[in-house]
Amino acid sequence: LGYDVSSAANGALALEQIEKHEFDLLLTDINMPVMGGMELICRVKEMENSPIIMVLTAYASMQSAIDAIKLGVYDYITKPFEFEIVANAVEKALERQFLQRENVNLKEMMALYRASESISAQFGLDEVIKVLFESAASFTKADFMALYLNDDSPGNHEFSLSRRKLLRPPSNNTRYLLNLLPKHLSSAAAHEHFTSFSSKLFQKHDPLLASILADSEEPIEFSSMMAFTLKARNRLVGVFILISFRPEVVFSDKLRRSFYMLVSKAAACIENSYLYNNLQQHYIETVESFAMALEAKDSYTHGHSYQVSLYAALIAQELGFSCNELAMLQKASILHDIGKIGISDAILSAEGVLTESEFTEIRTHPLKGRKIIDPVSSLNQVGEIVFHHHEHWDGNGYPDGLVADDIPLMSRIIGIADAFDAMTSKRPYRASLSIKEALIELHKGAGHQFDPELVTIFISLRYEVRRLLVGFRESEHKVIEEASTRFKESAVVCK
Repeated sequence: LGYDVSSAANGALALEQIEKHEFDLLLTDINMPVMGGMELICRVKEMENSPIIMVLTAYASMQSAIDAIKLGVYDYITKPFEFEIVANAVEKALERQFLQRENVNLKEMMALYRASESISAQFGLDEVIKVLFESAASFTKADFMALYLNDDSPGNHEFSLSRRKLLRPPSNNTRYLLNLLPKHLSSAAAHEHFTSFSSKLFQKHDPLLASILADSEEPIEFSSMMAFTLKARNRLVGVFILISFRPEVVFSDKLRRSFYMLVSKAAACIENSYLYNNLQQHYIETVESFAMALEAKDSYTHGHSYQVSLYAALIAQELGFSCNELAMLQKASILHDIGKIGISDAILSAEGVLTESEFTEIRTHPLKGRKIIDPVSSLNQVGEIVFHHHEHWDGNGYPDGLVADDIPLMSRIIGIADAFDAMTSKRPYRASLSIKEALIELHKGAGHQFDPELVTIFISLRYEVRRLLVGFRESEHKVIEEASTRFKESAVVCK
């Protein structure tokens, strides 16, 4: 009839073949040695993409027929039988299997397409990886996934284990297998083991895996594994590994080919996320350079932003800010006056009292600052903090006239640090205040211009504040450099 047929002496041997290879149709008897037909049917039905099943038996009974139908058997034929009847039944069964698999294939391709579109919509590396892992879990039914990535930073020659996810509680043998996966792969090893193929399918009895697992003292609960290389722009950006520990979930070559489409899309998106992050980092560095250049134009404000960042950090540390929160506050402190780039030099360097129109223009710098910062998605919250750093506790500030706790906490902190540094610094139109005088002014403004609780905290830190201010005046450039280093180190730690 033109079919490729494999035979097995009993149910156990048949199950072994079905676990290793993909079949369209299973013809089985009921009474067989080692493993009976009903048990074989149950085991096969648990598998992904199981073949359609027909029963051919001389031991027919009403109960066995009912049981077989309940298990999802397509046809039940008793012996002896006519060849034409079986041939017609096989043809119809294969036709049904073809239609079922076409339907499944269509659903799978649609699911892959939606997952691919979802990955393409992501810009951040974490978001791309999240969608990749969710899609892999849904599409492949894998029990374990691991992703190695190379960020291609200068001097980095390793593929690091970026993320791993165990979807099923591990047994002792499973843990042994997972421990074999290293945390780092050298570039040389990654290229040697993974660049010879775009994707690789390993089965339970694969000789390569057998050599890898040879040191195991006990049999390892392992079914199959897929390894994919993530390539973009002729560069190997990572390796994605999926493992099934269950015999009923066996990765097929067809699954590997289908899923490679999604992995390829993920590779391109991961590479784009690196480029996007680099672009954002360059933009941040450019904006910071503008902020420093703005202050450098005026000897009276030179170093102001970094000094504000140090005072703000004192309050934040007292409040128990996390590393990420502290890094965000420091960025906002350094960039809080960046909007003054859009203010005329004549107004910024004016020595007398500003006119109403000049003050109106000055009041636009928080909005200008947010517009400068907003293009960097990673600084979205920073832009909001900068936008509100001139709000007053009593609602008489600008630009939105927010009141009390409606003002972002970090904006309130910067408002105090900004005012203190301004008061203790010389200006063309006045001398600087002493630390004591400036703290008295902050106390007077508590509950009006400033958050009273934050003012109390800042005053309690007066000795640390004095040390920073004295050190700044004695060695201005050194302190600025130290502040810059702290800021950058904090940003690195909080990645």
